[in-house]
Amino acid sequence: MDQEVVRGQEDRHFLLVRSGGVFCALPANHVRRVVRGLTCHPVPGGQPHLLGLAHYGGEPLAVLDILALVSGGAPRANNRATVILGREQRGERTVLGLAVDEALRIAAITEFSNLQPGGDGLLQGTATLEIGAVKLLNTSVLFADEWQPTEESHA
Repeated sequence: MDQEVVRGQEDRHFLLVRSGGVFCALPANHVRRVVRGLTCHPVPGGQPHLLGLAHYGGEPLAVLDILALVSGGAPRANNRATVILGREQRGERTVLGLAVDEALRIAAITEFSNLQPGGDGLLQGTATLEIGAVKLLNTSVLFADEWQPTEESHA
């Protein structure tokens, strides 16, 4: 089952997701779709955070485990949803998937603590919402050709 995501009008709109006990906020303007039940096939020798490749829209789709990205742990195979992220650059469209347990809702978040704007890391800050602490992720770095998770990514 696919679900279109209505994009926020401003940079302060985020898709809230949960993986394990970790809540994350993904910039809504990067989210293209939420897909449930996407089958991933492991890639021998892949990065630790790479859950595998899936077939989506007639193309291969790299699927990263969001919990492994933010905590540094091993990827989990029991993710129930995949958030499809997209980026357009010079007329080309790039997509990748983030495996999560649950996509919750779009939220407007205006205040983050520990905010690190313009940084090149995945984790940009945290917010406290009714669901608890939420990690703001800079999903732009996932599209960088040379990006690798660092210890700061797992803060």
